[in-house]
Amino acid sequence: MEIVALPHGEQAPTDVDCISIERRADGSFELSGTALIACGDGDEVESVALVGLPSYPSYEAAEEAGLAWAAEQCVERLYVAHVAYEVP
Repeated sequence: MEIVALPHGEQAPTDVDCISIERRADGSFELSGTALIACGDGDEVESVALVGLPSYPSYEAAEEAGLAWAAEQCVERLYVAHVAYEVP
């Protein structure tokens, strides 16, 4: 899988496979993502989202989980966005 690390704060285009790792105010990290499932021999492709997971204690743990999820979806090129929390 090719990994495209985006500059800090830059969002991935809407039409690509991506994960986003957000640093929360409490220091934990939240993971979300979208991907097109292209596994198997069929011509059908569907979109899946990764949301609502528990937070991770480190950036590395969140990234590892996101890369594993993308591999399960047969992603060939994955964009990785890093988002800092916003102060209210």
